[in-house]
Amino acid sequence: MENLEAFRRTLESIHRKDDASQTLNSVTVSLAKAKSELSNATKALADLMDIADEGNCKACLVFLTEVRATAIAAYNTIRSAENEIEIRSGCQSSAN
Repeated sequence: MENLEAFRRTLESIHRKDDASQTLNSVTVSLAKAKSELSNATKALADLMDIADEGNCKACLVFLTEVRATAIAAYNTIRSAENEIEIRSGCQSSAN
């Protein structure tokens, strides 16, 4: 009976680790998608900044610059998160 209980706990632990691994993979994919979207947005914002500059719209240019800087900061934050996930993903394999 003790062996059966130990086996059940082992299976439960394996399932939790598999669930965590799947969730981590899902997060990684979502971060990559978000980073791609932010990259596209910063390019579009740069184009809008050129248009605002050509139109001599200083207020528009300031606003777009601030929005683009925020998008770049978010991109860099995501990149840092991806690096942390990569570094710390060894925690899962060492726990096995």
